[in-house]
Amino acid sequence: MPARRRPRSVVTVDRDSALQLLPDTYAAALRLRDAGLEPDEIGRQLGIAPEAVASALVLAQAKLQRLLAESP
Repeated sequence: MPARRRPRSVVTVDRDSALQLLPDTYAAALRLRDAGLEPDEIGRQLGIAPEAVASALVLAQAKLQRLLAESP
C-alpha cells in the first residue's frame, strides 16, 4: 500500500521558517538571544534601548508562538 501524502493545503512551519515570517527586529532579537547574547548587547546590535529588549523579546516570542500554533 503506498504511503499517504498530506494534502497540499496543509503547510507545516518549523521554527526557522516562522522566524523568517517575523518582522526583522523581532527575528533578530530572538536569534541573538538564542546565540547567548545579553540584553545590553542585543540592544546595541539592534539599535534599541537595553530597557526595551525584554519587551521586544516577549512580543517576538508571542508572535513566534502564534505562528507555530497556527501551523498544523
